[in-house]
Amino acid sequence: MRVARCHGANRREKCPESELCFAPGAFNGAIPSNDPYETNFIDDGQRSILRQSWQRRADILLTKITEITERSSLKFTFDIFNVTNTASFDIPIDDVTQNINFNGFPAAGQSLYVSPTLSGLGITNKTIESPTQIQMSLSFMF
Repeated sequence: MRVARCHGANRREKCPESELCFAPGAFNGAIPSNDPYETNFIDDGQRSILRQSWQRRADILLTKITEITERSSLKFTFDIFNVTNTASFDIPIDDVTQNINFNGFPAAGQSLYVSPTLSGLGITNKTIESPTQIQMSLSFMF
C-alpha cells in the first residue's frame, strides 16, 4: 500500500496525486472498468443501491427537566416521529421466482418463471415509513 504525506494542501483542497494519503486501488487493486458491483451509486445522490429516492421525514423531541431537590430531578420527554405523516414508498413488486416448488428445473408444461401477481408486477404497494407515532416518558433521576 502506498502511503504518502500531504503537508502542503489545505484540508478543503484535494491533495495532488503524488501526495495522496491512500492510493486508490491500494487494497485490492483498482475498481474494474466494467464495475459489476456498481460501486459508484453514491455519486447519483440515491439512498441505496436499489436506486430509491431519499426518505423524507421530520421528527420532534421536546424535553423538560425539573429539579425537585439538589439531588433529584424529574425529566419529561415528548417525541413525535414522522410529524407530517409523509409516506416513503418501497421498491416496486418484484416477486418473480424460478418455479413454485423451488427445485432446479421446472416440470414439463410448467412455465419457466412464475409471478403470482403478474398484473401488479412493478407497481409500488408498500411503504417503508410507519405512520405518525407519539411517545412520552417521565423519569425520576436521583
